[in-house]
Formats: sequence, C-alpha cells, structure tokens
Amino acid sequence: MDHQERSVLAPTVRESPPPPYSKYLDEEEVEDSEEVSSTLSDKSQIESQPSSPASISLSSQAGPFPPSWSLYHTLSMSRTLMVGSREREPFFAVSRHTGWWTGKPDLVVHCGPHSAFRPFAAGMGGVGIGRHSIILLPPLPGSGLDSSQESLIRVEEEKTTHVRFRFTIEVGTELGQWRREIFEWQHSHQGVVGMFLDGAKSGWKLVRLSNEEDVDSEESQSSARQEIVAVWAYAKVSMTKVLKFRYIGSGATGILGPRWNIMAAMTALRMYQRQQKNRNKDW
Repeated sequence: MDHQERSVLAPTVRESPPPPYSKYLDEEEVEDSEEVSSTLSDKSQIESQPSSPASISLSSQAGPFPPSWSLYHTLSMSRTLMVGSREREPFFAVSRHTGWWTGKPDLVVHCGPHSAFRPFAAGMGGVGIGRHSIILLPPLPGSGLDSSQESLIRVEEEKTTHVRFRFTIEVGTELGQWRREIFEWQHSHQGVVGMFLDGAKSGWKLVRLSNEEDVDSEESQSSARQEIVAVWAYAKVSMTKVLKFRYIGSGATGILGPRWNIMAAMTALRMYQRQQKNRNKDW
C-alpha cells in the first residue's frame, strides 16, 4: 500500500493550523429569526404528509445524513433539490425560497424526498451587515421549544479575499456528555478535498478548531487540534448533480453526534445556496 492509500484510510485527517483571525463580525449582527422559527413546527406544512422514510432516522445517534451524499437538481421547473447517496434514491428534499415577501427561510430541508414532508432544518439570514446566516435545527432535548437556532459566522481575513465560515455546535452521542465545539469551513485547493471527492480541484474542508471555552488560547491553534472532519465541493460537469459532500475522520465515525451531523450538512447547503444566490458577487 503506497503513502496516498495509507492517508486515505487513516482515521483522522490533519493539516497545518490556519493563520490567526484578524477580523470577524459579532453574532449579534445576525437578524432576528423569531418570526420564522415556527417553520420547523408549522402544522400547515405537515397536514396529510407521508411518513419519514425508514432508511433515514432523525433520532439516530450518528445523525440523519449518511457518510457521503450529493445534492441533485430535478429535471423539472421546480426549485426543489434532492439530497441522496444516488440520484434515483433521494432521502431529503431541499426547497428554496427567495424574497422577503415569501415569509419563509431561504433554504428548508424536509425529512423525506418531497417538499410535502415536514421540515426539520432551515437556513436563512446572511443579509445586511455581517452577512451571517441563521441555521434552524431540531430542538434540544428537553428544551420544550419548537426548534433551536445556531449561527454560521462569516469570517474575513485582513488584506485578503479569503472568506471562512465558522459555527459552534454540541458534539457527542450522549446527551449528558454533550459539549460545544467550534468548527470552520475553509476553502481548499485539491489536497484533502481532491483525495476524498473524486479528484475535485477545489472545495471546502471543515476544520475542528477547539472547545468553545478555549478558542482564543494558544493551544487551540496547535496543529494537533486541526482535524478535518468533512469536505464538500461542486460536482464535475453533470446535468443533475451539483455538489458532493463527505464526512471524514471522526466526522465519519458518528462520535460527533446528531446535532453536529445536521449542522455540518446544513452549513454546506447554506454556503452553496448563498453562493448561487450571489453569483459573481461577494458572498
């Protein structure tokens, strides 16, 4: 087995730590989402709907998204996209909405292969100062709420055009042992993206930075903590497939838990949707 094969089979993937951040915007700049948080529990969207597919469990300890999946266009005039391991076997529908007048989030993921299924996660915001995004997730167990809210923070590097996207989320499979950790999507040319996504020339890698408590500490910037846990990239020329996603390292083992599993997928989908919406512009 050559060196490249050994690298692919390694349980964790690590790269050099990123440079220190010199500019980022506060989460307070994210617009209020109270008016749309009811999206995940809106009874008008779930009347007469079919049951969620048995093959995908929203209550799985590892999370509902499988180790690798792709996003597909449908060959129709519908704005609905499909998430699936194969084009003909979709398991989640992704509906898109544009314009403030719709009263709906920009991006909604449904727990079945049609927009008639109830939504279980959504993405919105990213407009105005900061251009951050709000990700609506299933509620934390025991919270009594209809949904929970996390932020996808746009991070800019001073004197460069590079942009990163950072979020914080609970990790772990046991509720009493959950802890919040910080992750960041960083753009990557070939390297780990090409290794895991069929030779893609560029894409995004998700780096596990640190615990929330020590993000600014010197230890949190050490190379030992820079594990890569997921990658995504645009698909090569295809009539229907638009992007490919894969969990790697500890992200593929399931030990990071269901909330992380959903958040990693939702932030990738939101990044794709934002870039498409603001094509040829600063997103």
